[in-house]
Amino acid sequence: MNNPIIVSVIMSVYNDEKYVSIAIDSILKQSFENFEFIIINDGSIDRTLEILKKYKGKDSRIVLINQENKGLTKSLNIGIEKAKGKYIARMDSDDISYPERLQKQIEFLENNEEYGLLGTNVEKIDKNENHIEFNTTKYTNEEIQKILCIRNCFAHGSVMINKELVSKDLYYDEEFRYAQDYRLWTKIAKKFKVANLDESLYKLRLHENSISKEKIEEQSTYAGIVAYEFENNGKVDNLELEIKTNKKLKEKIGKILLMNQQPRLAKKYFSIFSLYYFVSIVFQYINIYKLRRFFK
Repeated sequence: MNNPIIVSVIMSVYNDEKYVSIAIDSILKQSFENFEFIIINDGSIDRTLEILKKYKGKDSRIVLINQENKGLTKSLNIGIEKAKGKYIARMDSDDISYPERLQKQIEFLENNEEYGLLGTNVEKIDKNENHIEFNTTKYTNEEIQKILCIRNCFAHGSVMINKELVSKDLYYDEEFRYAQDYRLWTKIAKKFKVANLDESLYKLRLHENSISKEKIEEQSTYAGIVAYEFENNGKVDNLELEIKTNKKLKEKIGKILLMNQQPRLAKKYFSIFSLYYFVSIVFQYINIYKLRRFFK
């Protein structure tokens, strides 16, 4: 009789032929071996599917789902629906997991059954895998419960979820355009303990960012909603109306824009009598390299 699957690793891929082999190898070479690896090819038009099929033929632990493009959020929910493991681990298709990652996360969750979500510290690397820095974040449940009112402190690809404990709260909100992972973490954190391992077990690849200011503002708006809802244990139903009338929500969005190094965009979310309005103006004219660290 086959042993029950302990962990389901879920990875969605879209046009990532350059890095996907490295990501897959990092999972297949894990010291912990009792897992299934659910890979969703989300309508790739490059060589991604060809690469995935070759890996599928070599390792029976791979479950390959090939579909037309549906986007990351829907694809991850499809993977979650298929998952058979006691735990669900995320993996991004351009990142790298350290060989002992799964083992150490499983050991923690097995010894701390009240925890619903566990991330790890990360090592940031560039497109050529050169080291940039080791990330510092919050680790204990008490620290994270406080910081989630301000920002997301989990690296998405590094997390492992206790599927049996979290149960119905497993799925990403498909109606939420951005910050879907942050929204899911806060939903879990409202009911269960959460933590990050104080050890780098995941390499997060950073790419040159050409994102438009309009998109940064929209992403920050959704992150602000998550932070506001978590802190106030409420729900924002009418975003357009509340941005005009809800001072606390506007300030949340403004602060996140400051952390995203966008002081010109941020200042319109603060009262002209606010300290943060003044800070926004100041940071328009000075070196803002350390702005994110300042607001952490």
